[in-house]
Amino acid sequence: MTEHRVFHSMGIPVHITMVGFSAQDANQATQKAETIFKEYDLRFSRFKPESELMGLNTSNGAWHKVSVDLFRVIKRCVALAAETDGAFDPSVGGVLASYGYGLPEHFVLREPIATYRDLAFNDRELLIRLEPGQILEPACVVKGMAIDVAGKAVLEMTDIKKQGFMINAGGDIFTAGIFENNTPWNIAVQSPENPNAIVAAVALQNRGMATSGTYQTGGEHKGKKWQHLVNMKSPESAPEITSATVVATTCEQADTEASLAILLSKTDAIARLERSGLPYFLIDNKGMVHKNAAFAALEVPIESVME
Repeated sequence: MTEHRVFHSMGIPVHITMVGFSAQDANQATQKAETIFKEYDLRFSRFKPESELMGLNTSNGAWHKVSVDLFRVIKRCVALAAETDGAFDPSVGGVLASYGYGLPEHFVLREPIATYRDLAFNDRELLIRLEPGQILEPACVVKGMAIDVAGKAVLEMTDIKKQGFMINAGGDIFTAGIFENNTPWNIAVQSPENPNAIVAAVALQNRGMATSGTYQTGGEHKGKKWQHLVNMKSPESAPEITSATVVATTCEQADTEASLAILLSKTDAIARLERSGLPYFLIDNKGMVHKNAAFAALEVPIESVME
């Protein structure tokens, strides 16, 4: 028996497909997952005035006390920024807010733009100080974390030998256990050119997968098109990778690495993923596909995921 549930959080629908669950257990599992997503959204959202992150983002240059969870996430973002020499930078929140995407409303970006190097930390007292007008956005880390924690909560009530489930939150996937007929979960990779087209499919079990792309979230501001993944070293540059799919043991790692692949140059993105050994499938701005043997080993015929 397959049960399917859906709820909305973080501005996206979250789908949970459960195999071997009773309707009652499926409802209980969904409730657990939804509670976790709501907790993460309330803490880390740049779209909710009452979130803990918004308190930090509106602290106007003063030292601000934060929770252990928020402190660790921002420290993780700073480490990623240092690894990428600032191509990824949590300070992108200010750029996005200036486009009208997220809070604060009517935000005007200050020049020069504050970067991760301007952040200050007091580790002993869990204090963070932003530059005045600096807005942080840790979404590429947080969504994957929420999926992982929700997945672990559902896993606790799952007989992994007889049951299985998949969480799909905006294209970020968590798989555990078996699909129907004791098979892995066959997952499609969407074409960046056509949301109804599939460019690849993989069989996953007890792994996470994430796809990031320049086509997913964007708009137009003052006559210029924008998308939500901004290389903070050169904000006006067009990404060389337009779609990045990464498979990992956790959704947090998959989502983070997929986002970084969009932000980095094609050469740097491929080099980083090759060093990691993670399965990857990239499409560049010329329509060329780049994938490694680890991804090819997971591939199944596209027909297997078509209705």
